[in-house]
Amino acid sequence: MAAELRNDAERSVDQLLDWCCAGAPARSTGRPGVLRFVVQTETGAHTRHVTVSDDGARVRRYPPCPPNSTVQISKSDLTRLALGEMRGSLAFSTGALQVEGDVVLAVTWLDQLRSGQ
Repeated sequence: MAAELRNDAERSVDQLLDWCCAGAPARSTGRPGVLRFVVQTETGAHTRHVTVSDDGARVRRYPPCPPNSTVQISKSDLTRLALGEMRGSLAFSTGALQVEGDVVLAVTWLDQLRSGQ
C-alpha cells in the first residue's frame, strides 16, 4: 500500500510539472538554466528538474548539468502557482517556497506559470 501511494505521488508531481511546462516556448524567461524542484507531498519529497531554454521548458528526472536553482515547495503551493492563484514572487516573499541559487530565474519562471506570457 505504501509503495502504491508513493507511486501515485510521483505520478502526480510529474503531471503537475508537465502541465506547468506546457506551452513554455511562448513564455520563455529569457534566462536559460536548470531548476531543481523538491516537491513535498504526503509521502515525502520528490525531486524533478526543469530545463528552461529558448525552446521552452522540459521536466527531467536527472539534470543535464548542475542546477542553477533549487526550489523547495509543497505540492499544494505548486498547484496554486500553476493555477494562477498565487504568484512566484509572493510565494517566495511569504516563505511558501524557498529558493537556493539563481532566485531571479526561479521566481521569473514561476511568475509566468499559466499567465500566458
